[in-house]
Amino acid sequence: MLRMTHELKIKPKLKTHHRTAIGQAQKVKTRELIIQCAIPVFAQHGPDSPVIDDFVKAAGVSRGTFYNYFNTTRELLDATMATLSDEVIASIIPAVEDEPNPLIRFASAARMYYRKATIDPLFGQFLGSVSTVGALAVEHARIDLQEAMNEGCFRIKDMELAEAIAFGVMVFSLRATHAKEDTDVRALEVVRAILSALGVAPLLIEEALNAPLPPLIPRENPI
Repeated sequence: MLRMTHELKIKPKLKTHHRTAIGQAQKVKTRELIIQCAIPVFAQHGPDSPVIDDFVKAAGVSRGTFYNYFNTTRELLDATMATLSDEVIASIIPAVEDEPNPLIRFASAARMYYRKATIDPLFGQFLGSVSTVGALAVEHARIDLQEAMNEGCFRIKDMELAEAIAFGVMVFSLRATHAKEDTDVRALEVVRAILSALGVAPLLIEEALNAPLPPLIPRENPI
């Protein structure tokens, strides 16, 4: 009798735990759905014009469901940018992390980032629309820029100015009319422009740009 009573007590806990796990998985899935559906909305209309109803319609969810995950369109924008940036940076880091030279590491990552944005039209359009490269991309690039600056690779000595040059050139280059023409050549030109503006010596620029790059695979849309 005691054993039966004990089993009856623990069974409901197991069922509750199972239902909780399913509910949590569904929440994650719904949040991802809203984010993925937000990408083309932001890409087409920019970061400021869309309203919550635009995202509700795109994702096929209710306003109540939307508010379960995001309080504002700005929160959704930040989450969308983080998701895209994480995907891109995750594909780039393994290819450059073992490179000891910070200038080559930065130049290679920047070339790969540009290529990624141009072979994935929706991602490129999104970046051009929101005018940023993403927090994670900034975080990793900042490390390389700071290390290269510490080693005397730049004439520019102001880190904020160095970041403004690097990220500004990248963003506006991706918005240019010819951004997607001759992608590899264009990527070299863009990164050469960044390094030149930072005051890198011509020989060092050519050394950084001669590093071979691995192929990049376009992002798959999970929707």
